[in-house]
Amino acid sequence: MKEKLNLIYQAKLDEISKIAKVLANSTRVQILYLLEQSELNVSELTDILKIEQSNVSHQLQRLRDYQLISQKRKGKSIYYSLDDPHIITTLNQLMNHVDHILLGRKHNGQLIDNTCEVDD
Repeated sequence: MKEKLNLIYQAKLDEISKIAKVLANSTRVQILYLLEQSELNVSELTDILKIEQSNVSHQLQRLRDYQLISQKRKGKSIYYSLDDPHIITTLNQLMNHVDHILLGRKHNGQLIDNTCEVDD
């Protein structure tokens, strides 16, 4: 007899698809990766990513919409941080999979460095 198989509930699938679309933007992925390392404000993110402030603000809003980041005021600035550390685990798993693709190899545990330093 075959073992019983399960499907994911449709409501959960819909939310997974929405979050996958949010993560399909490389700027948002970079922002999440940076916020995992440090709380940052829009100005700091703009300087690091070298993109327009309006674009950074838009991407931050999208991440907030899906409860991936949070914000808090410190003086006159608003600082952003990760709201859900699970997302970094997910991103790290995706980067590990990309390592296999870039190396053209099966999953053998060999990883390449995922990062580069930020220029000041």
